[in-house]
Amino acid sequence: MEAREIFVKDLFSDKFLFQIPVYQRPFSWDKDDFDNLFEDIRQSMENGEQNYFLGSIILRTVEKEADGSGLYDLVDGQQRITSLIILLAVMRDLLNNFDRNYAEQIQSLLYQKAAPLLGKKESFRLLVWEREQDFFKENILQEGKTLHDFNLKTLKDAKYKMVLAITIFKQKFINDNGEINKDLLFKMSYYVLNNCLFAYVKTGELTLAFRLFTVLNTRGLPLTASDLLKSYNLAAVPDDNRKKYAQIWENIEDELGKEELERLISFLRDIFIREKAKRTIFEEFEERVFASGVISKGEAFIKYLKNMADIYRERVQNAQISSTSNVYVRYYNLMSLMRDFIPSKDWMSAFLRFCEKFNNENKIMEFLQKIEKRYIVDWVLGFTPTQRLTIIYNIIRLINESTCEDEVINNSLFDTSAREKEFLSAIDSVDFYDKNYSKYVLLRIDLDLSENQNITKAYKGTITIEHILPRNPSHNEWLDLFDKQARSEWTNKIGNLILLSRRKNSSANNRPFLEKKKSYFGGSMTDFELTKEIDKYNKWDIQSIQDRQREMLRRAKKLWL
Repeated sequence: MEAREIFVKDLFSDKFLFQIPVYQRPFSWDKDDFDNLFEDIRQSMENGEQNYFLGSIILRTVEKEADGSGLYDLVDGQQRITSLIILLAVMRDLLNNFDRNYAEQIQSLLYQKAAPLLGKKESFRLLVWEREQDFFKENILQEGKTLHDFNLKTLKDAKYKMVLAITIFKQKFINDNGEINKDLLFKMSYYVLNNCLFAYVKTGELTLAFRLFTVLNTRGLPLTASDLLKSYNLAAVPDDNRKKYAQIWENIEDELGKEELERLISFLRDIFIREKAKRTIFEEFEERVFASGVISKGEAFIKYLKNMADIYRERVQNAQISSTSNVYVRYYNLMSLMRDFIPSKDWMSAFLRFCEKFNNENKIMEFLQKIEKRYIVDWVLGFTPTQRLTIIYNIIRLINESTCEDEVINNSLFDTSAREKEFLSAIDSVDFYDKNYSKYVLLRIDLDLSENQNITKAYKGTITIEHILPRNPSHNEWLDLFDKQARSEWTNKIGNLILLSRRKNSSANNRPFLEKKKSYFGGSMTDFELTKEIDKYNKWDIQSIQDRQREMLRRAKKLWL
């Protein structure tokens, strides 16, 4: 391993050629990053500082020549190196207006001409990601290309970020009168090349290079667990297969999205470890999953991740199973509701493990109903997140130990009948409206009322809970029917609540009951079965709420006990 400081002009000499490994994430710096890079260098220059430190980079030797030159993987630092090359390319093209020799000197750092007599092949200083390589060569590495007008609207992802960098760097050298700031251009070009420096660590061992990368990037830089696991596992894949598995990982990222992939990885962590997290997700995978031999890093883990991503996309994101029409609809509806309206997603880890181990579609539906019942009862009874998570870990252990679906589904772990009294008491409470589970409970009861229609139903848009007896009544009808004590007892109970869209909610307000009904059902019938029931009432008094309260408690008992 070699470590040293090096100036930009020497790092971009003919001793170094760089390529970005397939396991690194694409160019992702944004406007603020480009602006900060330029302004930090400029401020250092204008303050008369002898040097400006651009940070550390990690290089892994790919090819080494006898004269010490070589080709290196940029294991860490590709965002800064790519951005710096774009800045140099912009300065090269602007300098060409004033001094062709200066422009050629910068170009010699970006492009290595063939020198057969010296054993040098034609090469560009940096080979970027394969999907962007041709674009990078044509629009940045070739002379004069950064001066072209680009249409940012036609570009996306890494290409968009490259052109954004070009645009921002060019603007930095333009005065208010629209002319090039020649003095800044010449001073900046000299300072970047002769006064800006990196610290590089160079090694031929991939595992050592990645270990250094991991240490640097788990201490402050905003890499996600999926970023670190991607690099860690691809580094363990043999060279001849790495491109293939990098593409598999990138396909997972594209199909799920980065945020959902991050969530999936947290579920996999729960499946493997089944204990509350004590360290970062990456550290726990490294120390408690891979090191313990639960699953091998590299190809085995990436194959496993792909399988789980397929299950997650199909069963959770798309809410699909292959079954009879009736079972399919009920599954779609319940999964959509749980996915979108249960704030905590930790129940998904047990569900994914069940789907991984067992593939009977009807049993998957039964298990979803069981885990929903147990989870909602625990939620309503006020179990802490840690307590609920402990139950999920116990369910995962149960799945691991069971030989068939029914062993899991029929286990006493899902029996909620012993807690009937306290559960119904919570649903019956005078402050039900204020509970964080109130909307889910109402939506679940509404969904149950819709089941005989055999129509897929996913609740979208803004949904609000409406009080039929208003919280702050001003009309005489309400004040005559409900004294202060009655309003205190019944206003926020489940029997007085219905579901509405925000638009209908704002129009209903505190009107008399029959006028509120017109607002509920005017124009077109509401989508909520729970709300349609109110149409049968001609008045809304204490007896009406009491009757409906009993009915809602009966429905809750049917669903969850």
